[in-house]
Amino acid sequence: MLKNSQHSYGRLARAFHWLSALAVIAALAFIEFKDIAPKGSPLRDLLKSGHFQAGIIVLLLVLPRLLWRLANRVPDITPAPQPAAMLLAHAAHWLLYGLMLVLPLLGIAIVQGNGKDVVLLGSTLPVLFNVGKETAHNLKDIHEALGNLLLWLAIFHAAAAVWHHRFVKDDTLTRLTGPLRP
Repeated sequence: MLKNSQHSYGRLARAFHWLSALAVIAALAFIEFKDIAPKGSPLRDLLKSGHFQAGIIVLLLVLPRLLWRLANRVPDITPAPQPAAMLLAHAAHWLLYGLMLVLPLLGIAIVQGNGKDVVLLGSTLPVLFNVGKETAHNLKDIHEALGNLLLWLAIFHAAAAVWHHRFVKDDTLTRLTGPLRP
């Protein structure tokens, strides 16, 4: 079933979620591990390229994911959480969506502002931003701060799903995974 039902996400929503999660994890891992390689080394360049590729994939996934999310109902949580918990969950989800949209765009602006091409799987993307080196440098600081926010928010998001499954005993997690074995 592609569409969401009253009590679970459909295959397309699940695919968007898990592919986005993998791309975000890859982008974060590539950029964190780049420091193990000396500046100018082929390994460091490869890790930076992997970060760019994963970031663009995040962007390509988040756009249809947002459209799907807006056009389809969110499955109910059983038992229903308190309104304050729902408000916090919705805020966290929309912040995640926003970060998955803004971070890749900032990354593209940084790369293009430094006069470099943005390449996705061997194809050069058109110039979207012409911000100049100084602005690109300033955007890099913002990009890194927001990347750290995304990292911590993703950890909180995953921990909250496990918390709901293990301790609250609701179906927050299984709406997205299907039944889990004990």
